[in-house]
Amino acid sequence: MDEKGKILVAIVGSHVDTVTEISNYLETHGFKTVWAYLGNEAVPLCQSTHPDLIIMDVVMSGMGGFEVAKILPNQKFLFMTAMDELENKASTFRNSIGLIKKPIDFEELESKIKKHFKIPMKSIA
Repeated sequence: MDEKGKILVAIVGSHVDTVTEISNYLETHGFKTVWAYLGNEAVPLCQSTHPDLIIMDVVMSGMGGFEVAKILPNQKFLFMTAMDELENKASTFRNSIGLIKKPIDFEELESKIKKHFKIPMKSIA
């Protein structure tokens, strides 16, 4: 968490629009975000900022999400992908809290994060 008690989420993906949309959504829902566009950028970013969670694309040029998860075994990951067949592989990582499919359903994303951190979802009246 940052100095104000906000959960810090690192977002890593090769599509600028996806990273920006996720960041904007999470920031408006009370989270703090940092981001990178390549796996090899994610490693030093996460080592210096110590995010509470990393949302990371599984398939990227260079180093993908699974490779980064092996390098950062003490970080928690929520993997994202458009490929159905990677769901089982994501669950094999002990530092994975799950997988979210692309295109991103932002309410599902928020729900997975809040469930992991045991934050109640606000009910819509």
